[in-house]
Amino acid sequence: MRRLSKLLLMILIICLVSGCSRSISNYQIIFSESESPPAAYLDDTQSPIRVAISGVLSPSHTIMHYRKITDYLGEQLNRPAVLIQRKSYNEISTLMMNGGADIALLSSGAFLTNGQDKGLEAIAMQERMGVPYYYGYLIVNRDSHISDINELREKRVAIADPSSYSSYIFVSKKLAEINETPEHFFESYTYTYSHEKSLKAVMNRVVDAAAVNSLVYEQAKLENPDIINSLQIIEKSEPVGTGPVVISSSLSDEEKNIIKELFMSMHEQPTLKPALKGLFIDRFVPFDSKYYDPYFSNNADKRGQL
Repeated sequence: MRRLSKLLLMILIICLVSGCSRSISNYQIIFSESESPPAAYLDDTQSPIRVAISGVLSPSHTIMHYRKITDYLGEQLNRPAVLIQRKSYNEISTLMMNGGADIALLSSGAFLTNGQDKGLEAIAMQERMGVPYYYGYLIVNRDSHISDINELREKRVAIADPSSYSSYIFVSKKLAEINETPEHFFESYTYTYSHEKSLKAVMNRVVDAAAVNSLVYEQAKLENPDIINSLQIIEKSEPVGTGPVVISSSLSDEEKNIIKELFMSMHEQPTLKPALKGLFIDRFVPFDSKYYDPYFSNNADKRGQL
């Protein structure tokens, strides 16, 4: 009986603590930190080619498509292949800089922050929906009647990642124009580590607004136009190049050239077309630094809109 009383008391305490934790996000994301090489490769003298991705831009169900691309790279390089997934953009950058991966699909924000001075070499970029660039969108529910960022003071906001150009960097720049910061301006902001989850947080009214990648928004619009029609874009960032493919400077020049060519020709490979389609990638194109130039915004509108 005494044991039962103690158990009931513990349950009561847990419930009380949970009820008081209003600031904790309802979004708990579980990530597979890495994959081990297949058993057949465990005794192989060849070191694996390690490909790193973050789950921020793409939903978790797209992992199968990244795995297909990783396997293809391994086959063409005649090396075992390992796909590594991390929760945030910063973790991917750190992994690459510390020699924990050979290839990464890096975020634009992380690339702008680290550039090529940390042993990261950009070889390609993604063309999505016909263009190699995107925007940050600040979205709200249409019936909220919020029309610009100034009306989000003391509101709850979802941000995908602290290194996301279209999310935290974009919002911080907008607030800097009125001498504010996210930490001081909003009632709270939550890192969802997924643009898709940020979208859903607004739709489900968990938050008042969210800063999301325009590509994710436009893809959702194509798939669920009725749902997206309930949302409204109240701010739009300057454009920036899509997340680049970066490789480690420790790779040989021969391997670098082979890897670059493999990415350039992926869209021509019948076996990879479903994977690219599943990731909403038209193709990989050569890396061009002008898409990260701050003056690119002056000419972006001439290139067409999403």
